[in-house]
Amino acid sequence: MSSYISRLLKAPSASKRLISNLTQREGKLNSWLRRLGLQRQGGAAAPPAPRPISTTPVQKSALIEDEVLATGIQKREMQLAKQGCEDPWQFTKIIRRGSGRENDPTEVPSAFDARLVGCLCLDDRMPKWMWLEKEEGPKRCECGHFFVLKNVPPVYNK
Repeated sequence: MSSYISRLLKAPSASKRLISNLTQREGKLNSWLRRLGLQRQGGAAAPPAPRPISTTPVQKSALIEDEVLATGIQKREMQLAKQGCEDPWQFTKIIRRGSGRENDPTEVPSAFDARLVGCLCLDDRMPKWMWLEKEEGPKRCECGHFFVLKNVPPVYNK
């Protein structure tokens, strides 16, 4: 123990490790360090109490339903999902080409005046992209198939 005291007296400022080693020992040395005021130096004192956590109980009846908070198209989608329509935008349905003749074109549904359409022609790996517009009527792809825009009601109208 005398080596600890000699190191403590020689050091200009006591290290945290040295002070923690000294303050952990019981007896005369501990009381002597307390008198010198070194017991609290360098983090050797007891750690501060943990910060209390405050929670507020929430009743399930106090929570607001998502449908009450939703507005616009999101609310309409939720209503359609309740009615059984899980895909109101028809993303999962791939439109298969019909005969593709000029008098019997493949109909592409759209709620807008124009729509971008990709045609997978014969042996091509990449689709050929084209814009279909309502006023134009049937439009021909490079492979010879005809497409026309079909008017469907938008999702947000009832």
